[in-house]
Amino acid sequence: MAQSEAHSTKAATISSQAPTISKVGERTLRRTSAWLLLFFLLLGELGAVWDREWHAFVGRDQFWTPPHTLIYTCVSGAGILALVMVLWETYRYRKQTPGVDAQSTVAIFRFFHAPLGFTVLGFGALLALISAPLDNYWHELYGIDIALWAPFHMMGVTGGFIGMLGMVYVFASEASIQRQSKETPRRWLGLTALEIGIIMAMASILNYVLTGFLQFPMVSIGTIHISTYPLPLITGCITFMVAVLRTTQKPGTATLLTLLLTLHTIVVELFVPWAIRVSVAQQGIPYRTASYVPQFSLAYAFLPVAFLLSALMIDVLAYRYKRTTGNLNISTRQNVILGVIISIPILIITPFILFSYTVYAPVILPEAGIPIVASQMGIAIIGTVIVALAMGALGAWLGEDFGDIWRWSKH
Repeated sequence: MAQSEAHSTKAATISSQAPTISKVGERTLRRTSAWLLLFFLLLGELGAVWDREWHAFVGRDQFWTPPHTLIYTCVSGAGILALVMVLWETYRYRKQTPGVDAQSTVAIFRFFHAPLGFTVLGFGALLALISAPLDNYWHELYGIDIALWAPFHMMGVTGGFIGMLGMVYVFASEASIQRQSKETPRRWLGLTALEIGIIMAMASILNYVLTGFLQFPMVSIGTIHISTYPLPLITGCITFMVAVLRTTQKPGTATLLTLLLTLHTIVVELFVPWAIRVSVAQQGIPYRTASYVPQFSLAYAFLPVAFLLSALMIDVLAYRYKRTTGNLNISTRQNVILGVIISIPILIITPFILFSYTVYAPVILPEAGIPIVASQMGIAIIGTVIVALAMGALGAWLGEDFGDIWRWSKH
């Protein structure tokens, strides 16, 4: 009798532990997949910059150039992994596996159920892959095209951007689940591994913005030309500086984001010019201009330094506000005003850093050899400042909304 009771007690204990073990397994599965996806993201981001420079220095003689091979290998790997996760999570959802429910998944076409981040990432990868043969067909029709704005370039860029946003959702949802559980994870600089993953994914998105920022068109007012490249820099940087603070609730993360972005650009500049020179030598193909050979650019490598002052400003304000109120979340109005203020250093410092990198570094470019009309110059300067400040306000507003979503969403 006593032996039977002991056996029943042991069976009950094992049964009660099963849901807990299953939830732990679910967390491990999603987090391992997240880090694998981040690996694909980082390599794909490197391939995107390599492809931009390959077009500029070499051109495009075939589809399977070395950077294209890297890009589409990474996109395919990420897409397949996302698809596997969607199918596997759907299966586990229908089995009512603990940890896989309506709180941690979203419905897709009323049949599939999977975490939102993997779903978004999968659709982004699919869009990028569909763009590949269409972009190749475009090149066969129209030849070399190094402009960002070709339709199927934009389709691929959009797919990549959607996939990167999905990557942030993947890490953010796991961080939210971890935060609301009894788990006590190890921390570095006050951040969990998942929060560091969020920051790394955001840094990758910002580096992606830098890939094509100089391809933005110029606006002309009479004989005055205005470079629009500061607009994506201001909007992107401020969006993610605010978002990373709202997501992690840790002062200092905006600066950390900027430093990680700087690390990205340094690695890119160390790798890409070298990779182009080696590939060209091995394949025996000519440069588009024989004297135009890629070299390490100090200006591009340290371009994120232009954002450092803005990051420090927002972090100092967050630190002081949190010490005073116990919460670093300022009101939307204050946040928008902050976005306007911190956009000014980016607008001023960036052209100085880019001066040796491109002739289009100055934001205001008068037509060479033509006298400057004072009224046109005044309109150009005032208009540029107003639009730049508006982009800063927009970035702060977007960062607040996305940051709050990423802070609390468990999907």
